[in-house]
Amino acid sequence: MTLARHLAALDLLRARAFPEEGYHLTELAVEEPTEEQAEAEREALALLLETRWGPPRLVSLYSLVARAGGGEEIPEPWGLICASVPDIQLWRVDAHWVVLGLTRRGADGHGLLACVTGVDPP
Repeated sequence: MTLARHLAALDLLRARAFPEEGYHLTELAVEEPTEEQAEAEREALALLLETRWGPPRLVSLYSLVARAGGGEEIPEPWGLICASVPDIQLWRVDAHWVVLGLTRRGADGHGLLACVTGVDPP
């Protein structure tokens, strides 16, 4: 089952020590990478995570994109995230942030971006 694999991948990211950069960033595989399928998987995964950690914060990354476009240096992984997805679902879990976003890969379809980081959002 795809959702079980996604949960296992997130649990693995949370359990690993962070590299020097302070985050783990990955794209979770989507079986049929249409926008509708990727969105459905993100929402289903978010519902499962909500049972663990409560409701996510829904965050538009428009302001980060605008700040980066204005020359401000956005700390990683947030610069990479805002360059990849327009909005995120965000949880604070223990001392970490867990992020889910819907990527758009042009002709290659869509996917789920997942990130676990100790770096606070800017």
